[in-house]
Amino acid sequence: MILKNFVVFEGIDGSGTTTQIQKLESRFAAEGKSGLVRFTREPTANEIGRLLRQFLSGKISAHPDTLAFLFAADRNEHLFGRGGIAEETGNGRAVFSDRYLFSSLAYQGESGSPDLPQKLNGDFPLPEYVFFFDLDPETAMQRILARSTLEHTEREIFEETGFQKKVSGKYKSLFASFRQTEPDMHILTIDAALPPEEIAGKIWKTAGILPKFN
Repeated sequence: MILKNFVVFEGIDGSGTTTQIQKLESRFAAEGKSGLVRFTREPTANEIGRLLRQFLSGKISAHPDTLAFLFAADRNEHLFGRGGIAEETGNGRAVFSDRYLFSSLAYQGESGSPDLPQKLNGDFPLPEYVFFFDLDPETAMQRILARSTLEHTEREIFEETGFQKKVSGKYKSLFASFRQTEPDMHILTIDAALPPEEIAGKIWKTAGILPKFN
């Protein structure tokens, strides 16, 4: 099932999805269209999402498959809970999410039982548009290290070059498969090495026409 007016930004850590979500939100505000859109992310800001961020930060530990279950639970609430994605799109808004089930398929598919993420996420609706931020993992890690130094923050548990290379390959394989099996889901690959403003302009060409009311 394709959920109309639902858009997802995906890519390895450091690829710039969060930066571009923020730029897009500012662009909609500048256009006077803030009431027509909602911006969100995964893990969410609810209780499950906050727990997940503790795992990702390394403050607490868990089996990789436990994370897969928690991500799926957080996603279910994100979609179907009060004020969730399904409700917002049903009310005529476009929803833009920084990460979605593709992150689970890529990250948990590489870190835990490979078939579990698909079992947990296979029944969730797919977005109408996916922007895949394609970036060399070495470059992505340079960005992560620079950000950690600037903001005095610790790296997350998956922010390691070797693992990011595996996840990058997984993403590319996943989206190649989805292009064949889900032609109604529009997958747009973004060269994430381009200047941020150039990327933002490319995204706006598609995102700026949303929400669509047909």
